Amino acid sequence: MTSASILLFLTSCGTAITHALIPDHWLPFVVMARTQRWSDARAALLAALAGLLHVLLSILIGTTVIVAGRGSAEHLAARADRPLGFLTGAMLVLFGVGYGVWAHRREARVHGGTPGDGGEPGHLHAHGHLLERWFRRAVSGGALVVIIGISPCAVLAPILFAASVEGPAALVAAAAGFAVCTIGTAVIATLIAIRGLRRLNLAFFTRYGDLLSGALVAAVGFLIMILES
Repeated sequence: MTSASILLFLTSCGTAITHALIPDHWLPFVVMARTQRWSDARAALLAALAGLLHVLLSILIGTTVIVAGRGSAEHLAARADRPLGFLTGAMLVLFGVGYGVWAHRREARVHGGTPGDGGEPGHLHAHGHLLERWFRRAVSGGALVVIIGISPCAVLAPILFAASVEGPAALVAAAAGFAVCTIGTAVIATLIAIRGLRRLNLAFFTRYGDLLSGALVAAVGFLIMILES
């Protein structure tokens, strides 16, 4: 595998872990396990299923981006007289910076004037999952899996696109790394939190998780530009 392929694999893993540590990806299962007396095994299984659904949708969107945009990217690279890898690196930089700034501003609006967000169930604003509204009513485990799992990770799409340029092996590795790290992190966080909700406070990831993901993608994009130049 090339250096760029390894970087993209590590980026997909790092992005998955950072994103999955955001409390609204696992905290609802912890709260529901306590209020409805679920076993640890059931809560972990449901968290894994939500992670799997999240992964499948994210990969589906990434695949769609690859199919729809590969031809245009190759044409643009030819016109710019630059390698396609260099162009995808530049795209990662632009996407990472844009996504990171947008996500940070969104979080700043959500958390403005609400201290302690992310550590209490009542403050679940949910990144696109609308869990705060759902948490006010009874919800089944299956419904919770769907609610959490149907929000794909937008950051994965440009990572998979860049990996596809490096070859099928790089693409499969990036997708597999994202899947394993997303599901594994969600399950581990759920099990740890069930044994002590107050002792697991990841409000930092609620506030800055998406910003960190964007910064990571941008940094890797810059490195790929250097490698491909």
